[in-house]
Amino acid sequence: MPADAGFWPIALSRAVSACAIVPLVLLSSAGFRLPGVTALKAAAVGALGSVAILLYWYATHRQLVAVATVLYPAIPVVLAMLFLRERARRTQVAGLLGAGAAVGLIAVG
Repeated sequence: MPADAGFWPIALSRAVSACAIVPLVLLSSAGFRLPGVTALKAAAVGALGSVAILLYWYATHRQLVAVATVLYPAIPVVLAMLFLRERARRTQVAGLLGAGAAVGLIAVG
């Protein structure tokens, strides 16, 4: 997608997705109903997904993806430590340190 197109192609794809899915859910014979809190959480996840797509678009057009690629292996380890209270093994700590060093090297040169 060219940079001069802006965010419109992303917004259009999200709108088309919603226009395709909503009628299918409404016409479903399963009687799809979500409690208020669950529906609110689902809407928040959808909004966060849209924000993630926009940020990825921005990063690819600003050539910031190299840093994200280097940090990709660190993300599951850090999330497991934060949310699952897992302890990092030596190999995981070494990987996190390596990822941090790689980010530093990318920033320097």
